[in-house]
Amino acid sequence: MVEFKIALDESIVNTFGYKQVETYLQDFVTSMLLKAAAKDVLEDLKTTDLQNDKEWQAARELAWQQEKHKYLIAK
Repeated sequence: MVEFKIALDESIVNTFGYKQVETYLQDFVTSMLLKAAAKDVLEDLKTTDLQNDKEWQAARELAWQQEKHKYLIAK
């Protein structure tokens, strides 16, 4: 694990409280991790051909059969 030291203006800590600032920074790190994961997924999608993937097509059809009752289908 890497430790970062961040200098914050004391008024920020006084305004929000130490615990709230700590929580905000942890939330920010979690957000960064999610963005990194999303970026990896987007990179993988560039090389994945879902249209010709039989497993993906079967899973998609199964999901539709399970969930289609939630949607109105206009004819």
